[in-house]
Amino acid sequence: MPPSRLVFDDLGTIRDAVVDGHGLAWLPCWLIRDDLAAGRLAIVLNHLPSHAFDSHLLWPQAPHLPMRVRLAIDALAATLPEATALPPPLRETALARSLPRVCRN
Repeated sequence: MPPSRLVFDDLGTIRDAVVDGHGLAWLPCWLIRDDLAAGRLAIVLNHLPSHAFDSHLLWPQAPHLPMRVRLAIDALAATLPEATALPPPLRETALARSLPRVCRN
């Protein structure tokens, strides 16, 4: 691995560094969709394969599911699909059509 000046283990920090012009990063669509829409970031190396990641929620098996766990599950199930999709103005643009399929909705 070539030496690097910046090494982070936090996606938000990596996103901030890339927006500030410190190089390239492979970031999830949900994190950069507003930056794409605003023109702060652009998709490069689009010819490389993208990866879709499944999201799983695990909790201990118990005879009774606590209400707070049920509410958390319902909230995630309701918000994740929309949170990971491109905003409506981007969905019909050439940029949206050029994005990896996992970033489109």
